[in-house]
Amino acid sequence: MISWGRFLGTCALALVGACGGVDGDEGTDSDGGSTAAAGATPGEAEIVGQVDVIDLCGTNGATTVSFRATRVGCEQGPPAPCTIKVDPYEEVVGDAATCPGSQNAADMRVVVGNAGRWQVEARVLTDSGHISRCFGPGTEEVTLVTKAQIEAGASIAVSARPGPCPPP
Repeated sequence: MISWGRFLGTCALALVGACGGVDGDEGTDSDGGSTAAAGATPGEAEIVGQVDVIDLCGTNGATTVSFRATRVGCEQGPPAPCTIKVDPYEEVVGDAATCPGSQNAADMRVVVGNAGRWQVEARVLTDSGHISRCFGPGTEEVTLVTKAQIEAGASIAVSARPGPCPPP
């Protein structure tokens, strides 16, 4: 009779082998901004950014910081041959941290399952509403997630922009 611990260990080793090992070599997509990541699953893409939790939690009445993405456009630029939900816009909430923040910077992620143009923000809830900080790749305020990145389970890195995202 096999023990559960040994069974689970064997299953974990089989999964590591099926995924190509544990050497951490993730590779870069042709766009240079995304990689296949251990946290991403084919059929979804993760958007990852480093959030200054202490700064956002320093807002008067702050309770929670969340990392979220709002789909504001199609993968193709305008005029795009697609429609998106706009009333309300499609929004996905990812990682969250409770205030007061115990660490200066936290890698936070949000997982999206649809290709398109996404506004990514860290939003802190306060007693009187919320305050947000926009995130994007390079100097952009909108993150393009392609169908190929979704299919590959890519990880897309974004960084903080000054201030909130513009209205969609």
